[in-house]
Amino acid sequence: MRNEYWDQERETEVYDEGPGSATYLRVNGMNNEVEIGASFRNTVLAMAKDAGLGKFRVFVGGEEIGKSEAPEQFTEGMKVELRPYDVAG
Repeated sequence: MRNEYWDQERETEVYDEGPGSATYLRVNGMNNEVEIGASFRNTVLAMAKDAGLGKFRVFVGGEEIGKSEAPEQFTEGMKVELRPYDVAG
C-alpha cells in the first residue's frame, strides 16, 4: 500500500457495467461521463471538490494509483473511481 494520497491542496474499485467504451469517473456511486482527452488531474480534482472529498484514493481500471502514476488525459474506455481516504484507528 502506498503512503501517497490525493487531496485538495492545490497541487474504489471500478464497477464495469457491461460492454462499451464509455469513459467515466465514478464518485459517490454515480458515474460521470468524461470527455476523452480531458485533463486527468484537473477533472479528478474538480469532481472530488464537487463531491466534498478532501482526501481521496483514485482507482483506474480497478487498480489504485498515486499522483505520480496518473495519466495526462482521459482515454477512450477509461473507468476511474474516487473513494474517500479512510484514516485507520
